[in-house]
Amino acid sequence: MESSAACRLAAGSRQMASWLLPSWPRHRALIAAGLAFGRLACWLLGLATVLALAGPTSALADADRFEVSLIGRTLGYRDLREPTSFTPSAAFVPQQGGWVRNWTEQRGYVEAVYRLLETRQVVLALGGQVGASVGRFEAKNVAQGVYEAWETRPAFLWGPCARLILRRQPGEGIFARFDYAFFSAAAPETREEGANRSGGGTPPSARDAFFSWTSHEATARLGYDFGPVEAAAGASLVAFRLDKRLTHHADPTGATGNALAAILALNALPSRYGYEPRSLVVPFLSLAVRPAAGLALEGSIRPTDQPDVALRLTVSF
Repeated sequence: MESSAACRLAAGSRQMASWLLPSWPRHRALIAAGLAFGRLACWLLGLATVLALAGPTSALADADRFEVSLIGRTLGYRDLREPTSFTPSAAFVPQQGGWVRNWTEQRGYVEAVYRLLETRQVVLALGGQVGASVGRFEAKNVAQGVYEAWETRPAFLWGPCARLILRRQPGEGIFARFDYAFFSAAAPETREEGANRSGGGTPPSARDAFFSWTSHEATARLGYDFGPVEAAAGASLVAFRLDKRLTHHADPTGATGNALAAILALNALPSRYGYEPRSLVVPFLSLAVRPAAGLALEGSIRPTDQPDVALRLTVSF
């Protein structure tokens, strides 16, 4: 019975990984387009700064320079690619494909920015955000009848941000806005759950998962400011990366042959996987209302198969 259980453990481990998948030509094209978008945004940022500093327009002396925002956000990615995959048991047991992987995340954070430059036509602001994030990773293989899921502990979320606004005049008319934000977080699992049609697989007590994720988010939008209400639409380039590390501590008692070798290999070295979304560019919509001076409430959405929805309360002073 112990040998049979060990074989089932090894069989479960081979279901946990797949070999390195080649990048699709379409994905490489999206990456190239994203890099071009980033270079264009940086060029526009530099040009706007030079024009604002050299132009005759005077800065707004009594404008609110600081902004503090409280942000709640839920997001996720379905059917993630797995460009990076390493498991030490691969030399002893065959690897199985057919995995579908999903990630969902809830973020709550505070963003603070300072307007370094503000004229009637140009606003340039820099800042950062700190807060917390909780993620859930799911992996399923319908053909093998396997489902696994992990929830992370609350992770410390941080990163810098920048904003450039080009407008006709303050508080009214058409405008173009460019935002960049970087997010980073890492946390161990707090709970693992799973199901296996064959009754085998690696039990949660025999392994521990650790997750780390980063996200580069560049958004360009064109909108109209009606005064108390502001509406905009555009697109976001989101370069998200999720890394998972699995550390095994399984009991090899009773295992023989390849099953024993696979268990010992898994116990000796961690398995590492990297995941990325299949689409980098997504649409972006936002609507903001200003019920009072120095106060704004904004809702935004990136309408994908797993919508990215955010609600922001901003105070300017």
